[in-house]
Amino acid sequence: MRRIVPRWRKMTWVLNVWNVVFVIWVIGGIASRPSKNCATDPDVLKGIISKHACETASNVGTGIGVTLTIVLWFLGFIILSLVWLMSRPKHRLCPACGEDVKKGRTTCKKCGFDLAAAASAPASRAPQE
Repeated sequence: MRRIVPRWRKMTWVLNVWNVVFVIWVIGGIASRPSKNCATDPDVLKGIISKHACETASNVGTGIGVTLTIVLWFLGFIILSLVWLMSRPKHRLCPACGEDVKKGRTTCKKCGFDLAAAASAPASRAPQE
């Protein structure tokens, strides 16, 4: 049976959640910009500012907010990516017994499987008739 959920490391999940949260935040910030409410704004109705000035000011504010959100997203992504890179596992699985083998070792401590010979051996082929 195939796994539906990938077997990623915890930091991979953290990075993916970080990206999804910020994509939703940026989309929400753009979609909820206040320039849509300029027609009913009390200052526009009283004639203190024009509707165009209200829309322009609110769009500039939205742009600044979205830009700051994207900068925060990028900085957090860089930091989390460095943590992801530094926390990668320092072992591999033995194909014979499934035991963890430190990177750099050529044989499994538990079963004695020769990892170097298995890596350099050509792939086994089905017998030809």
